Amino acid sequence: MAGRLLLATPTGHTGGTVNAPQNPQNWPQQPPPGYGPPQPGPQQPGQPGGYGQGQPGGYGPPGFGPPGPQQPGFGPYGPQPPKKSRTGLVVGIVVAVVVLVLGGVATTFLLDYYEQPGGGPGEQPIAECDLSADLKSQAHVSSFRLVEKPAQDQGLKRWNCHWQQTGGKDGRNPRSMAFYIYDYRDFTDKSNQNVEHAESTYDDAAGFANGLQTKPVEGLGDEAMLIIEPTPRDSIDVKLIARQDAVVWSITYSGRDKGLISDSPMPLADAEAVVRKTAEELIAKQ
Repeated sequence: MAGRLLLATPTGHTGGTVNAPQNPQNWPQQPPPGYGPPQPGPQQPGQPGGYGQGQPGGYGPPGFGPPGPQQPGFGPYGPQPPKKSRTGLVVGIVVAVVVLVLGGVATTFLLDYYEQPGGGPGEQPIAECDLSADLKSQAHVSSFRLVEKPAQDQGLKRWNCHWQQTGGKDGRNPRSMAFYIYDYRDFTDKSNQNVEHAESTYDDAAGFANGLQTKPVEGLGDEAMLIIEPTPRDSIDVKLIARQDAVVWSITYSGRDKGLISDSPMPLADAEAVVRKTAEELIAKQ
């Protein structure tokens, strides 16, 4: 037939027209250009068209592309709650620390203010150093200690007597008294020379008062002088030097008055009254 291609009929088949087989050797079919999955091969970093790389132009599910510019106040996973301010916590801690410190300081001041200084009752006083009960109460001292006891042989006799406070008995304001006794009556067998030695000792003691506040004391022995000695600003030392015949006394009374904030010297008039009365009692023993 004109215009029609006739294929030979294979052996064993009769009649009819048979179309040519589509893929007689089962060869792999190539898809048309631009279709089908991409062919495997090395993928260079950053190369467009890769799988799941998140690069521009690549493949992957929607929503996993490159991040865009973030909106103010929103993180990559949605809006974040505002951070809580810790200013109140910090202020509270600082206030608590300040309160604790001030409380400790106040407690220290109160304990010191109400504490009663002093120790035990001390020793039994010897006759030369003993004081009346009224004087010890006035001076707020009741605990005796003999620092130096003279030898019993002929010559100068010297006593060093200390009166301090007894804890819980003599008050909370610190007080102390110390006095020396220089007895020249048996220094030589000539009484006038013994008096001269006593006068020399008195003058030496008074010489240490140069530049200090002093004043003579009338009606006490043969001669007497009151000396205000330099001390820290919260305390005061008052010394009285007295002589009668061949005996010299050097009496020092010290003290301060406690305060909640700061201490202050004990009243000067009180100190002068104590040292004068002490000298009167000691002179009366001779």
